[in-house]
Amino acid sequence: MAVSYLLGIDAGTTVVKSVVFDLAGNEVSKGGQGIRILHPKPGWAEHDMDEVWGAACTGIKAALAGGKIDPRDIKGVSVSAQGAGTWFVNKKGRPTCPAVSWADGRAADIIDRWNETGLIDKIFDATGFMYYTASGPGIILPWFIEHNPKVLDESMAAMWCNDWVRYCLTGEICTDEPDASIAMVDPKTRLYSQEFFKLAGIADWSHLFPPIKASHEIAGKVTRKAAEITGLVEGTPVAVGAWDCSSTALGAGCVNDGEAVSIVGTAGIHLCIVDRPAVNRSYSMACHAVPHRWLINSMAMTAANNLDWFEKEFCLAEGEEAEKRGVSKYVVFNEVVQKAPLGSNGVYFLPYLQGERAPFAEPRARGEFLGLGDWSKRSDLLRAVYEGVALATRHNYEAMEAGVSFERVRLGGGGAQSAVWTQILADCTGKTMEVPSGSEFGARGAAINAAVALGIYANHTEAAKAMVKVERVQEPNPRNTEKYSELFRMYVRLVESHRRLWVDMYNILLSQR
Repeated sequence: MAVSYLLGIDAGTTVVKSVVFDLAGNEVSKGGQGIRILHPKPGWAEHDMDEVWGAACTGIKAALAGGKIDPRDIKGVSVSAQGAGTWFVNKKGRPTCPAVSWADGRAADIIDRWNETGLIDKIFDATGFMYYTASGPGIILPWFIEHNPKVLDESMAAMWCNDWVRYCLTGEICTDEPDASIAMVDPKTRLYSQEFFKLAGIADWSHLFPPIKASHEIAGKVTRKAAEITGLVEGTPVAVGAWDCSSTALGAGCVNDGEAVSIVGTAGIHLCIVDRPAVNRSYSMACHAVPHRWLINSMAMTAANNLDWFEKEFCLAEGEEAEKRGVSKYVVFNEVVQKAPLGSNGVYFLPYLQGERAPFAEPRARGEFLGLGDWSKRSDLLRAVYEGVALATRHNYEAMEAGVSFERVRLGGGGAQSAVWTQILADCTGKTMEVPSGSEFGARGAAINAAVALGIYANHTEAAKAMVKVERVQEPNPRNTEKYSELFRMYVRLVESHRRLWVDMYNILLSQR
């Protein structure tokens, strides 16, 4: 009997995954490969573009082989990928230079200048987006104009990660509405903002920006070259796809006004769907992959990445115990966290290991433990990491709720896999957390865009209803929420008291290099 599958590619910051879905949204098979974040200078963050495409190819082949999938049964492909940053392609279709990641901080001086002159406010009025150091070509191009204009002269396009992977698959250059709307478009028209181009001083380079298409349009077909490398069938349709935050919201089933999603992954991505562009200086606006829908967003620079760092540096014993017991290390982490009380015995953790971009923009912010005493245990520190991310999540929710209220949140990312962390998030924020089945929401969102593009489902609402199911719901404990409210007030005071200190600390660091 003939079967039909959809392939979603999710090109993240540290891993590129390829996932095969059936038409009910079930994960059939997947493959993935890690990619590096390169740091050639302090504060810089880059990707080798060929490495990213190579990881996509490896993942596709592994997903097909692992599920024993006949490539002819893959009816459509689409991509979800990390947003912001800039991926330059030269006139021969090759990378002009390493991709500038969304985590890059080289343009901090330009952001400072824009803030000092008030230009940042005019840019917000034009785009609805609060700029940070690597928001996209809008800030990356001004840096290259000042420091390395040769890259611009040699380039054919300034794209986003999604565009690069799609270009390698199809040979076609375009971008999607959600990616372009990261500080480049007028949210009312969903088209490039000519006013912004003038304000940022990049009007002369606007020819580098790809044409914008809807996420559920067909961008092209798999080329012969891409077919040979990936194992896909030449001519397989490829839908435009979307920025991974929009794609993950879609893959979690959020398509309608008032539906919210949080992705506690490498970054803390917090979004709420609205049916009109509601511009407010407390948050940023972007287009959703769904037509006539927008995303109110407030996105922390890091989230579960804080746990990854803590594990690597301080949790050798827990890792060894997990291996000895034959369980996931995260099972042991959760047990350790539960040994510490709510509030981590007075220890606070500020989760800013790569600076911060929302609800405040400060690339020089740094992670810190505060409140340590000689009685503090590692369990207190580990729980403080969980709670620090939860407090940062609440900080972002309060910014978003300046424009829209919500009571329930679809939760994804690595943090959602921990029932302990999910409960801390629910208690700290006072929101009900709904965890959808599966784990690859970004790739599922890509598959949904492919399904709509191919006419398998009439629209995104119909597709999400068919392809997304909620697996677990965790309600907040009101008494715990009250306790976290007191901790949150102190957390905000700590953040505000450190703003000037972070800048001074960073300047001292630079002076000593």
